[in-house]
Amino acid sequence: MKRISYWALSTLSAFVLIFAFDASQRGATGTATTATISGGSSGTTSGGSSDGSSSSGSGSGNSSGSGSGSGDNGSSSGSTSTSTKTVTGSVSQTQWGPVQVQLTTRNGSITKVTVLQYPNANSRDVEIANYSLPILIQETMQSQSANIDMVSGATYTSDGYIQSLQSALDQANL
Repeated sequence: MKRISYWALSTLSAFVLIFAFDASQRGATGTATTATISGGSSGTTSGGSSDGSSSSGSGSGNSSGSGSGSGDNGSSSGSTSTSTKTVTGSVSQTQWGPVQVQLTTRNGSITKVTVLQYPNANSRDVEIANYSLPILIQETMQSQSANIDMVSGATYTSDGYIQSLQSALDQANL
């Protein structure tokens, strides 16, 4: 009798899981809107999804900057010119779609990262992008280089992001 009960419960559980998974896929449409995901000094990221809603999260960028130069007499000497440059990396084609990164730099450091293109052909691609890209942006802002960790579960997106990021860094001479 115990075996039959366990069998019935496992069968019922399997049906519930199958139908629950199917229900989660019904609301998704085949086309997704392209949204820009960016992060910078404010540390805010946002992205769009295929059903018109948007998700947002926040990260922390390490952008603190105040400094003063002092000479022997205690006064500031010399002048510093700020040069802000925006460069766009090449499009990196991945198995699930293109990835393209744009950087804004000031005085040789990255101040903003914007993801112009990312895989978004279906709801799962958008879900992965909305999860992984803010992490990749935060890692970029912290390391100030393309030497960042890939996001588990988003290997192709991470790889495409890093390739496009390196292209942008090369163009910015960083």
